[in-house]
Order: sequence, then C-alpha cells, then structure tokens
Amino acid sequence: MEDLLGLGKGAEKLISVVERAIGAVYRPYGIKREADAEDYRRRLLDAAKRDARGKNIVESAKATIKADIILAEGRRDLEMRMQARLRHEALREQQNIENVVVGAFENIQPDVSAENVDDDWIAGFFEHVRTVSNTEMQALWSSVLALEVGAPGSFSPRSLNVLRKITRREAGAFQVACQLASSMFDEASRRSIFCGAYRPNWMSVVESPKIELSDFGLSFLDRVNLSNIGLIYEDELVNVKGMPRGSKLLMRFASTRLSLVAKRDNIKLNSYSMTPVGSELSALIAPEENSEYIVAMRDSLSKFFDISDAD
Repeated sequence: MEDLLGLGKGAEKLISVVERAIGAVYRPYGIKREADAEDYRRRLLDAAKRDARGKNIVESAKATIKADIILAEGRRDLEMRMQARLRHEALREQQNIENVVVGAFENIQPDVSAENVDDDWIAGFFEHVRTVSNTEMQALWSSVLALEVGAPGSFSPRSLNVLRKITRREAGAFQVACQLASSMFDEASRRSIFCGAYRPNWMSVVESPKIELSDFGLSFLDRVNLSNIGLIYEDELVNVKGMPRGSKLLMRFASTRLSLVAKRDNIKLNSYSMTPVGSELSALIAPEENSEYIVAMRDSLSKFFDISDAD
C-alpha cells in the first residue's frame, strides 16, 4: 500500500478501512471539522475576547463569525458523511438480503408444505441476514430459508441465533462433527458420535479401544467450542441401560449402514451427542461420511458387537 498522503502506511490503511465501512471518502481534514469543531470554536472565541481588549469590537465580531462558519461547515460535512454512511449501510444490507433470497430460489424444492412460515420467524430471519456479507455464510442462510419454506418448523429461532454468531472456524469444526455423526434406527438426523464402548463387571470395567476423535479432525478444543455455542453436549454420554446380549442396533451414516448385535450383556456405548440445535443445523451440512473413522469405530466396537453391513 502506497503512502499517498504522507501519513504512514498504517494510517492510510486505517483510512481505507473506514472508507470501506462508511461508504464515503474520509480524509484527516475532517477530523478537525467534526471531532474538534466545538472546541476549536470555543478557543477562537476566547482568543477573540482577549484580543478585544486591545482591538475594536469589529475584529471580535469577525472572529466570532469565522468560528461559526467553521463550525457550520464541520456540521454540514458531518451530516453529509452520516447520510452517505446510512445510504451505504442500507444498500449493503439490501444486497445481503437479495443474495440470500436468490440463493434460496436456487435451493428450493418443487414440492413444499402448504403450512405457512411463522411471521415472527420471517422477521427474525431477515433481521439476521441483513448483516451477513460473507458469501459462504450467505449460502447457509439461503439453505435455511429454502428448507424452512419447504417444511416450516425445520429451524427454531434458537438455531437462527446460533447460526448468526457462528464463526467460519466453528462452522468447519461442525462440518467435521457431522461427518463423524450417525443416526440410530429411524432417526431423521445425525446425532451421535461414537468413541467407544464398555462393559462394567462387579469389580472392574472392560473397555473397547477408545476412538480418538482428534485423529479424524475433531480436536478437544473443537468439541469445547461446539459445546460452548450449543451444537454438541460437552461431556460424553453413556446409554444408562446396558444393552443385553443379542440386542440389535442399526447405525446409519451418509451412505454406510451398519448392523450391530451385542455379544454380551450390559454393553454400554460412549458417544458425544448433538444438541437439538445441532441436530437442526446438521441438515445444512452435505451428507458426507469419514470412511477412516467408520473403520476405526468398527474395530473398536467389535470387541462387544458383531458388526455387519446392513441393507
């Protein structure tokens, strides 16, 4: 970046950022006219009063008029920049909204529910998207709108609040979590991320080899962050009632279906689970799976289950 005004590259860059934010040309001379206009006028008046002791009243009046002119110019420039900023913000917000709506048209399904979308939901949705400028996040919001129009009630207001605050890093971690998650039996959404199993005895606990989720892209810090924003539960969950010998479990990933049959009594599974909000937002993530994780999970759980591919 060239230092065109001789202010230093840091100052030039700051000015550039401010200009992009307010949508109008902004240069340092404005600082004196707006931020210090009132103080500048007061100092001129004080000086004029002192000079009036040795000069005539006409000179004092001239000084007062000059100060008022400077203040008026500063206020006029301030108002012009305020109006330019408001126009720029309004246009940007409108463009954000239109980008999301266009994306929703590209995702909408031909067959949708006849149920109306809730008015409060619509108001909350557009209040959120007007400030979303990132193209990747706009695409997510487009999907939300298309899915909600197709099936009202798919996304709660709480889910919208979480989506509005999520960072790109958190969104990436959530995508990894969805690739590891599976649904059980006839569940519509992916909820459980399995990391092992165990069988308690009277005096000890027999465990399967633990699955290190960090080996498959979901680090401990990622899990903490996803828990903090309400997408997964913080601690590992354990099915309280142990599975009896011969009981069956159907596990569904994006394309893989597994049938698990317990070899022994009182088998308990360890897993991380999506919250209701996480379960709703998982519908925005492409149905992909991590084949290496599935292999590791089969190896771990085979200690207590007979595992086979299901139809």
